[in-house]
Amino acid sequence: MRMFQVRQTIDYELTLAAGTEQEAILKAKGIPLAQWTAEPAEVTAELVDETDEIDEY
Repeated sequence: MRMFQVRQTIDYELTLAAGTEQEAILKAKGIPLAQWTAEPAEVTAELVDETDEIDEY
């Protein structure tokens, strides 16, 4: 049986006015994700384990 680990990555975009990068990060942390613009997601699958099933006789 093959087992895969599937990972989905979503990039969010938010434009806000801030004086410094640190201020922008602090402001962004307080804004719910529902207000962010979601960019297309990337989905990847990685083979975790590949074992052949053994028939018992």
